[in-house]
Amino acid sequence: MDLSRILELISKGRTDLVIELLALPDAQDAITAGQVKPLQWCAYYNDVTAMRLVLDRFGEFPDFDVNEELLNGAYYGHWKVCDFLITQGANVNTRLLNTGETPLHNAIAKADRPHFVFVIQLLLEHGADVNAKTVAGMETGAFMRDVRTRGETPLHRAAAYADERIVSLLLEHGADREARDVNGDSPLSWASYHLRPAAILKMLTFGDYRINDAQVERMKSDHGAGFGNGMDWNFIGAYLPESLDKF
Repeated sequence: MDLSRILELISKGRTDLVIELLALPDAQDAITAGQVKPLQWCAYYNDVTAMRLVLDRFGEFPDFDVNEELLNGAYYGHWKVCDFLITQGANVNTRLLNTGETPLHNAIAKADRPHFVFVIQLLLEHGADVNAKTVAGMETGAFMRDVRTRGETPLHRAAAYADERIVSLLLEHGADREARDVNGDSPLSWASYHLRPAAILKMLTFGDYRINDAQVERMKSDHGAGFGNGMDWNFIGAYLPESLDKF
């Protein structure tokens, strides 16, 4: 199999073919070939074994930025890749230059990803800054299109997208409920904007804001899904049809 075919297959997920790549006479050049390098595909497809094979062969990662890939690995939710990169010197507080986003920000940029908790736990246990703020007003690729950062902390994003376990983990590691973004909004503000369930809101309350247990029990809709299990009942009223003489 020639180099171009191996590279094509690796880019499509066959990262096991790194073994074939390493068997080529010009393996050192081959491992850095392509616009997206084979090692980057290994990280993308969460193949730590292939990455270890390259490291064992060359004693280093040729043309591979471990900090950049930690940011990517956190975004994909690949805790094993992140763990391996940290052992190779990646900085858990590295930042994207234009936006100031950290791996922790990147790990909390998607809704309904409960398994990302392992990435978040790993970063926190290695000393990730739980209250790091993004640079406000910079276009971010974390949400793919036409979105700008707001000087938010990881807890702001968790308030919008994460589950109770992740929010709790951030709070346990010192996340500030009262942190304000560039607009003066707190994590509670973000949770409210995103129509999060009362259980999330309650975890983020501070000062005069309150969520009671009855609200937690009743208000379970998330991001607007689940009409009728929250305050909607308050304006629907009781079932008292005149036509059935139930007045």
